[in-house]
Amino acid sequence: MSFKIDNRTITLVDKVEGSILEYIKEKKLIPGDSLPNEMDLSKELGISRNVLREALSRLRMLGIVQSRTRKGIVIREPSLLSGFEKVFEPYLLSEGAILDMMGMRIALETGLTDFLFHNLDDQKVRELEDIVRSQEAMKYSLTVEQETEFHKKIYEISGNNFIIQFQKIIHPVFEFAKSNYESHFAPVNERLLREGKIVTHHDLFRFIRDRDMEGYRNAIKIHLQPYMEFIYR
Repeated sequence: MSFKIDNRTITLVDKVEGSILEYIKEKKLIPGDSLPNEMDLSKELGISRNVLREALSRLRMLGIVQSRTRKGIVIREPSLLSGFEKVFEPYLLSEGAILDMMGMRIALETGLTDFLFHNLDDQKVRELEDIVRSQEAMKYSLTVEQETEFHKKIYEISGNNFIIQFQKIIHPVFEFAKSNYESHFAPVNERLLREGKIVTHHDLFRFIRDRDMEGYRNAIKIHLQPYMEFIYR
């Protein structure tokens, strides 16, 4: 077996981490395959086992390897967003980063329309209807939790696990934005309401119930208009 230390990285642990990843790629290892044991790896790299263990610890945190009894260090399929989720805190983000996350949500929700309608069935429609009915009294003044409940169900119906996981991560961003930028959202919502341009969850549901994909595609854009105007204010 042959390892190469990448001299472009900063610390020895960084170099070892990169070298292990390169080895996995070169050997075409897949989830379930084992790496050599720590003693063999440390000898091959010419480093102490302490440094190797620190590099492997980083890879465990990323979900790329795990230790198993009798099998040693095993390659696993990492969760695509798990590392991001562990360190994600909205209060650490600049306003520009929060705006970018909002823009990503708008692009995502309008783009998943085809997936949503492809996976629709009567049971999923009934589940959405229950959510909408529970929110009827609030209509134009939903809490962040109520807003999220409806859209979470939309993500779930899309059937894309990456999208579902992403929705869980960005939820705190919208809680944070609602709490800290309410003075910007309120005038936009009031103006859209006067102009009759507010699209509620009930309106969105009607397009879903009627299997009107293009109607829904246009309606979700209008529904998210306050966020769009907040981004481009």
